[in-house]
Amino acid sequence: MKHILLIPQRITEMFSRNQGRIFKIALLVLVFITGLSTRQYRGEHQLLINNNVGGVFYVLFGSLLFSLIRPRLKPYLPVLLAFGITCLLEVIQWFRFPFMIELTKNNIMAYVFGNSFSWADFIYYAIGALAGLMVLYLLPYNHSGESGITATK
Repeated sequence: MKHILLIPQRITEMFSRNQGRIFKIALLVLVFITGLSTRQYRGEHQLLINNNVGGVFYVLFGSLLFSLIRPRLKPYLPVLLAFGITCLLEVIQWFRFPFMIELTKNNIMAYVFGNSFSWADFIYYAIGALAGLMVLYLLPYNHSGESGITATK
């Protein structure tokens, strides 16, 4: 399937199998740190950033993580998996199960699972899925070094 986005071949070749994996790991660490820092942000638009923007980074993190675990998957599959799991966790928050309330009393678990339901979070999850899709389509997705995009000469 041809994609609208065309990237010069020398750029796609720059990310060989190992370079692509190393780049994904570096991005994973950066996204993880940025996602956690959204919970601690103090300043302009604090409520928006603390309560919602982290959702973008959670889905992006999950997309990168699943693509590292299963490198042969097409780029959209890790994104769908991360988006689906994140949405499922959001729906679980809506039901306020007693075990989840106990689990999220711990700050680390509250960061991972969240502690309140919000319909607006789904918008941020979708933005994170789009960002994850763009990142994964720019990187090699299997051991042969094929990219999710079509290269030009």
